Order: sequence, then structure tokens, then C-alpha cells
Amino acid sequence: MKRQCKKIDPSDFIVGFMFCFCKRNNTYSEWAEQTGRLDGTVISKQALCKRITEETVAFSKELLEKTVAYKVSPCLKFSLFSHFKKVILQDSTTLQLPDCLSGSFPGNRTNGVQKAIARVQTYLDIKSMQFLHFSLSGFTRNDQAASGDIIDYCSKGDLVIRDLGYFATGVFEKLIKEGVHVLSRLRFGVKIYDLNGKEISLRALLKPGTAIDRWVLIGEKKLRVRLLMLPLPEKIAAAKKRKAKNDRDKRLHHSKLYYQWLKYNVYITTADKKTWTTQEVQDAYKVRWQIEIVFKSWKTGLSMEDMIHDRCTNEYRVSTCIYLMLLFITLLVKNVFMPALQMSIRKEKQCAVSLIKLLKWVSKNFTEIIYMPFEKLHEHIMKKCCYEKRNKRGNMILTLLNHQIKS
Repeated sequence: MKRQCKKIDPSDFIVGFMFCFCKRNNTYSEWAEQTGRLDGTVISKQALCKRITEETVAFSKELLEKTVAYKVSPCLKFSLFSHFKKVILQDSTTLQLPDCLSGSFPGNRTNGVQKAIARVQTYLDIKSMQFLHFSLSGFTRNDQAASGDIIDYCSKGDLVIRDLGYFATGVFEKLIKEGVHVLSRLRFGVKIYDLNGKEISLRALLKPGTAIDRWVLIGEKKLRVRLLMLPLPEKIAAAKKRKAKNDRDKRLHHSKLYYQWLKYNVYITTADKKTWTTQEVQDAYKVRWQIEIVFKSWKTGLSMEDMIHDRCTNEYRVSTCIYLMLLFITLLVKNVFMPALQMSIRKEKQCAVSLIKLLKWVSKNFTEIIYMPFEKLHEHIMKKCCYEKRNKRGNMILTLLNHQIKS
């Protein structure tokens, strides 16, 4: 606030949007009505529309950054990650926008038409479920281009887990020099050398049914990493091969060696055998799927994409809405999900709160929750928002609990 507000208070402006978000109704009329209800005034949609400017985008972005920067203590200690300060997952998700915004958020081309797609890069510390950073761009700035951005958000003793979209040996080199550990899949075609610098034939490594766990050098920069090549069950390997053969990109002509490669999970890490066994490396990489669950909770639990409909043709409105939706999600995770998760794990054996179920339930009951005592809120969450108890299927939280340090 630069001066005393005449009609629209900044906090009412934000909370009014959160009510719209929960109601899945993103119109200027609804936003103005919800904002006006908070302090008993009448606000026109035209008055609110005039506030949506470049300054509003900067305000929303800075507010999100300050909220993200507020630290919380870790929820639980897990033996799987006890050697690392933070365990950072990086991934991105996309939001389809009206085509008229293709200049600001360039996407792919379909039948000669330029699409508009926003990409949200997300950094998540899995030990505390703390979001470390969000960045908003067009679809054309892909994961490879964003690979080096993570350097500013990690420090010595942290662990970074990412998928192949971010694979860049130059970035790995910088992270390793800073004392940051990495865990990633290895890209097919990257040259592998022994510790004396002699190239190792990939064909020699891909012996049927043989597992490999050794230190090697990779790429032109010859980075020293631990290579793990673990055979897959036949059914999974066959499914991966079928998917590769049916790839819609007809320019790809996979070699026999590549199909042999698909029979393995191939990882690289800087964590030694004292830190992780072979099985623990696999378990640690599986936890990367938690960020996909986070994205699913945005789109399934909160219907995030529905908020950017065909009438959202103003670039500033779209950016403001996305930043405020991320703010709402960040506040829910910090103030509702994490305390409830901590309490559920402490009190209930083999029970954990589902983020997807929680966000869906909160959005449907937002008004009541605001005035609900935490004890009653926790009681509702335990009844309606926990994972189902299953014999065969697990989840990432319970996977981590299997490695929990017993006090």
C-alpha cells in the first residue's frame, strides 16, 4: 500500500480471489463481489479491472516470493535423506491459455496455429514439503533451458533430484563444485569412461541380467559419478520397448543398442555406497514422483486450469491469477497440510494425509474452514483426506516412512 486505500484493500483483493478460486469462478464480477463482501462495500467489476496492471503482477509475484521465503521446520526426519540438508525436486507443469496470449506465453504450433501455454517451474524441498521457488514463463523455455536456474537455490550438503529433461553435464559440474549432491537418470548416448579416462563400450555394460554399481567418468567434462545400471522386470522392459517403437516422432530411428538400454534403469549420483545402497538409490529416485503428485493436486484437487478460461485475454490478469493461485497453494501446504501430515503420522500408524484429497476438500469447504478450530479441522482431515489403507498400493509418504529414523 502506497497510500490509504479508498475502496479496494490489498488483503481483501487477494482473499476475494481465493474465494473465487475455491468456487471455480474467475470473473471480474465474482472477484469484485467477493472482495466487497469482506469489508461491506460495493465494488464494481470495472473498478477491479482497472487495478489489474503490470504493478499488480509485480505485487502478486513479490508477495508469493516473500511467502515462499518464510521457512518452516522439517516435518519428519527420514533415514533415506539423513545425510543431506535439503532434498530438492525440480520439475515443471504447463497451463493451457487462450491463443491470443501466444505473444506473451508462446507455446507449440498445432496445424499452423501458435498456441499459448504457460510453464511453471517449481522447486520443492521434500524433507519439509517447502516450496523454494516458482518461475513463470512460456512453454518454449523448456526444462533444459531452466536447468541451470537451480544453482541459486541450493547450497553445500543439499541433494538435487531431477529427470532427464534437466540433464546437462555443465550444470552437474557446477553443482558438484559447490558441494551439492545429485541424483538423475543417465541420458542415452553420453560417453562413459573408467576412472583412468578410457572409454567404456556401452555394449559391454549392457549384459543381459547384469547389474552394475561402480564409479565412472561421464561426458566431455569427465565428471566423476556413481553409475547404477539395474535390470528391469521383463514386462516393464517390454512395455518401454513398445512405447519407444510407437513414438509419434517419425524422425526417431532407435538402434538395437537403445532397445537394449531400455531394459535397465540407469542412474547417476554423487552419493557413495556408505550413504546409499543400490536399493536406496532406487527408492530415493522414486520419491521424485512426489512433485508430480503436487502438480496433480493443483489440477485435480483445485482445478487450476479451469481458472484460466477463454475470457482471460489480459496478460496481466493471467499472470496475477497464476501467482495468486500459487500463493494460495503455498499457504495451504504450509499452514494446513504440513501440520496435519505431522499429526497424522505421529498419532496414526501407517496413515498419511493425501495432498490431492486435502486440497479438494479445502476448496469445497473454504468458508467454514476459515473459522474452524484446528482441533476440529484435524478431525475432519483425518476422516476425509487420508490415503486409503491398501495392501498392495503405497504412496510416497509411506515410502519415506519406511526409512524413518526411529527416535
